[in-house]
Amino acid sequence: MRHVFLFVLLLILFSSNQSKKEKSIAVNQILEDFSKMPDSVILKGFAILDTIQLKSVDELVKELQQIPGLKEIGVGNELLSFRLKGGPTMLIKLKEFSSLTKGGTASTAFPPLMILNTIKEDSKANVVGADRGENRQNKKALVLAPYAWEFGQTDDPLIPLKKLPKNRNYKGGVNYKANKTKTQQNITLEDYLSFNDYDVVHLGTHRAEICNLMGYEVETTSNCHSYISSGITYKKEDRQELIDYIKNKNIRGISFSPGELFFIPEFFASAYPNVNNKLFILSACQLGQRGDLEITFNQILQNAQLFYWHNTVFAEDALKAFSFMYDRMLEYGETAPLAFENTPYQLKENLRTYENDEKRGDSIEVNTYLKMATKGNAMHIIEPVSFLDSKTKKELQEGVVYPFEGILEDEVAEEASFTIEFLGYTTQEIEAEGMTFSLNVDGNTVLDHVSFLPNTDPYDNIEVESGKNNKTTIVTFKGVNLKKDLQKNSTVKLEALFHLSEENYGVQIINVSTGSSDMRIVMKSPDGTINMFFDADNYGLKMTHPAENATLYSDEEGYIYMNAPGKGWMKTKLTQMFSAMAKHAPIDIDFMALETKKGSVMHKIAAFAGEITISRLET
Repeated sequence: MRHVFLFVLLLILFSSNQSKKEKSIAVNQILEDFSKMPDSVILKGFAILDTIQLKSVDELVKELQQIPGLKEIGVGNELLSFRLKGGPTMLIKLKEFSSLTKGGTASTAFPPLMILNTIKEDSKANVVGADRGENRQNKKALVLAPYAWEFGQTDDPLIPLKKLPKNRNYKGGVNYKANKTKTQQNITLEDYLSFNDYDVVHLGTHRAEICNLMGYEVETTSNCHSYISSGITYKKEDRQELIDYIKNKNIRGISFSPGELFFIPEFFASAYPNVNNKLFILSACQLGQRGDLEITFNQILQNAQLFYWHNTVFAEDALKAFSFMYDRMLEYGETAPLAFENTPYQLKENLRTYENDEKRGDSIEVNTYLKMATKGNAMHIIEPVSFLDSKTKKELQEGVVYPFEGILEDEVAEEASFTIEFLGYTTQEIEAEGMTFSLNVDGNTVLDHVSFLPNTDPYDNIEVESGKNNKTTIVTFKGVNLKKDLQKNSTVKLEALFHLSEENYGVQIINVSTGSSDMRIVMKSPDGTINMFFDADNYGLKMTHPAENATLYSDEEGYIYMNAPGKGWMKTKLTQMFSAMAKHAPIDIDFMALETKKGSVMHKIAAFAGEITISRLET
């Protein structure tokens, strides 16, 4: 019995391999080169589309078979196709797509013919856009929603549209193109040819399947193809312009319905022979059912991931699955494969396929599931490292005055403490993989591949704490020597590098300011906050009390300058002020202790801060 089982298993595997080979050949046969097609043949196909009347499938097939020069006919649940010799595939829409699913209802739901790298590989992680140098921080996403008008609030492209712009890497970098009404046309062929300009591409649309007729029978084993709705519509008077554009751009893998363009998966292979450092989501029904999408992307993926649905999927289910995945990739910083792995089973597998539980004709009811194609590196879609404000633990903003420690422009190198957020890994994973951190200040390396875990010494200059979730670690590197004397009113370039491996890393580069003062001190008290600014060049000191809207100045000679209500600016010394007040009310103060050789008593605060460094004060 065991030998019989092994023989059957080998037979199935051999048949599957043969099927893949046959499909690959069939795929290449319909990848038409429009530049070699006479316009007359293409226009003849359009003429047939214009004159043919929508009838039953049997009648349509019989009518098409009478046309001279017809090469093939294909039949599907939503589309019927025909092709003239030397011409492109033309499509007749038999019925409208369902508004509930990401494609029409399948007549037959097949189990998977092949699975492309759905098992997590033991690969190193990298970040999308890592090949763009410093500009990799400004990531871009293309979100295409051809059927926004139909899906409404269940359209899954709304997920990246809502979540991506909240991350600093994508601010201003999300290009959302949607057809918000049935007649609206906002998506173009240029959009589908621009994928290389983006780090993340999310397409939510419909897919249909057509199987070629072999004689009078529908061939359902190897000669079937996926047709992906582009949402690109065109008018009859624009056909010649469209044909010219396709020929000039050498676009392949396109089919025509009377007013809309469809793609076969090989369109992507023709447009993108190599896919590197990217994430693609093609959310449409049954893209994994025939294997043609898998064969295509198996050839073009280099360092990238692709997600797609195997069978028919409800739009609402796709929305829930991708919402969770994007949260894992953005809030937790996980790579796309890990986010996929951590997506709950009930959101991505064993999902119901049809609207109800009734079997339809000869259909085989199977559940659908989300599939992943992955090659090379596991991709983060954000940079998994960032600078934080040490007090608020919020992300440090570009151009802020940074609390550098020391006196500026004194020919002595400053110091500073830096709080860094690391995303995507537990502390155990960071330690096990030997991940490290480097810091560059104005191009100078001040920390070089520093290991910050395990955190065994509570008295060292590295402080580790937990972040917002178990994949977030916050680390403060204290008293870092910057190896240079900073200038006032200058910009300082900070570069944080999170080394995921020897070759791959996450990065944040931010420019901060030194400000106009050598020192800034913030003192908090029950009646409000007092800010103190000290300039070592002229020994000037400024104190502000925002709550009282009051400002006070002091100079090298110890004079105090303040604007008294109703009296204007006053100049005095503290000893003189308190002596005058003591005449009216006894004040128990040692006036001699207030005297200083340089400046006022308030300068003692700045002197004290200079001795212990600002890092010990609230700055």
